Amino acid sequence: MKPAPFVIGLTGNIASGKSVVLQYLANLGALTIDADLAAQETYLPGNPAYEPILARFGSDLTFSDGQINRSKLGRIVFRDPTALTELEAIIHPLVTSRILERIQTTQRDVVAIEAIKLFEAGIDKQCNAVWAIAADDEVRLERLMEGRGLDESAAHQRILSQSPQSEKILLADHAIYTDTSFAHTYEQTRELYSGLGLSPFEVDSEEDGIRLSHLDPTVFATASSFMEEKTEQKWEDEDLYRLLGQRTVVAFYKGGQLVQLMIFRIEQSMAVYLAHAPFRSDLLPSKVSFPLLKQYLAGLSDMLIVAKDFISPEEAKLLGFTYGDDDPPVHPVLYNNFLRKHGLMPGEVYFTKIQG
Repeated sequence: MKPAPFVIGLTGNIASGKSVVLQYLANLGALTIDADLAAQETYLPGNPAYEPILARFGSDLTFSDGQINRSKLGRIVFRDPTALTELEAIIHPLVTSRILERIQTTQRDVVAIEAIKLFEAGIDKQCNAVWAIAADDEVRLERLMEGRGLDESAAHQRILSQSPQSEKILLADHAIYTDTSFAHTYEQTRELYSGLGLSPFEVDSEEDGIRLSHLDPTVFATASSFMEEKTEQKWEDEDLYRLLGQRTVVAFYKGGQLVQLMIFRIEQSMAVYLAHAPFRSDLLPSKVSFPLLKQYLAGLSDMLIVAKDFISPEEAKLLGFTYGDDDPPVHPVLYNNFLRKHGLMPGEVYFTKIQG
């Protein structure tokens, strides 16, 4: 019987940098769970929280396609603490149940959970270690205004609606501070991860001599040259640390040398292939790279989505992909929203199920 995974809980107030640290852990191979995204899944049409939310907050919350308008719901509950408590009473038990299910069924050695209310929802009891992510209030205010488009008043309201960061720091085992650079945040994350005796996940192909793993900072010089060829722009180390905080970057090594980067967005059991660098490696034809990639993604995602620009119909058929407008192995609304977020439509992609 496989040992239970090591579970890291990430908490911190809004705009503290939790998602960046979570993405760094994803790049090290952890199964990552965003409690906010898990909560959104609970009230998709047909899911358990959908009808209770409409019954409590009104049927006029929906868009024409039946989805709940999250912005409208957010405006209601952030102005009214009682309404927020009632919404959490509907959602939190469902989210906790889903998180427990994923912990119990994953084949990954490490699980990382991001949740603002990690302690309040009792999720910390499922964690082997808890890290508090923190940043100065002025930095957080700027992030909310620039990154999320809030005006100063709304940004202040979001910050003041939460308990002080110091409370979470006192309850956590460790704190990571994200005020300065992406490099500093990555270094803190990697140091804590290694200090727990945890190692980056990797997949080896003895037949082809290829190893898939994280993009290690020791090969940033090669990675920068790949990205510069791809984008025709200069890439500094800080740019690569930023990329690792935003996307999952799978590095392909041969003979210890970096030969290819594949860049993805992975969330809610879906992985979409966004880019590769350099443009094409003769060492990694699709018949080699994609089977290895599916092994690497097993346990992180239920499906791999690839735009038709990246793979020919012949390759797609050979590698077991199906047309993107077939029934996906996830909630169809979730699937369509995920594609739309990345500028894609079902007719523009192929997908394949991932086992494990």
